[in-house]
Amino acid sequence: MQFDVHHHGTLVRPSLVLVNSVVAAPGEADALADVAAAGDWFQAVVATLSPGDLGDDLAVDGDGLDALREVRGAVEQILLGRPRASSLAVVNRYETESAPSWGLDLDARGELHVRRRLWGPGVESWLGIVAADCIDLVRDGGRAQVATCATPDCRIVLVPDHHRRRFCCTTCAHRTRQARYQRGREGAPVSR
Repeated sequence: MQFDVHHHGTLVRPSLVLVNSVVAAPGEADALADVAAAGDWFQAVVATLSPGDLGDDLAVDGDGLDALREVRGAVEQILLGRPRASSLAVVNRYETESAPSWGLDLDARGELHVRRRLWGPGVESWLGIVAADCIDLVRDGGRAQVATCATPDCRIVLVPDHHRRRFCCTTCAHRTRQARYQRGREGAPVSR
């Protein structure tokens, strides 16, 4: 399942959106530093979704912030580290208990409708989507392709769309090439 959030024009998966909420580039702070910052960040995520995808309860409170941090740590460990049973349990719990699903309903006239079933407030429903995406990445073999941007001071996590892609965006690629060029010029003998 792809998620319509873009980083410099590149489609990003929901599990990576959450992992990248920590520190994406120099000068950027943790989006989950406190309730207010997490609320702003979550509203930006929600703005990329279709209206109603996560229901109406889209506020981030202390419990929501704790859940965002817990799932972020678990997903990061699963995708970038050595997964522990506790991380697997967190992802499995959110995928099972919180992931939105589709259901069938009959209206008052007996007509059949498909509707989205939400199993918790917006934050929990979104974390269910994140958990399902993390599981999809592992199931589809994408975990082996997850990489961190090759720019030394950028920590954006991505699944490259091409085997030669090493950077999260053209800005990072350009910045890295410029730094390499400058180091080469500084190390080159001076012509007189």
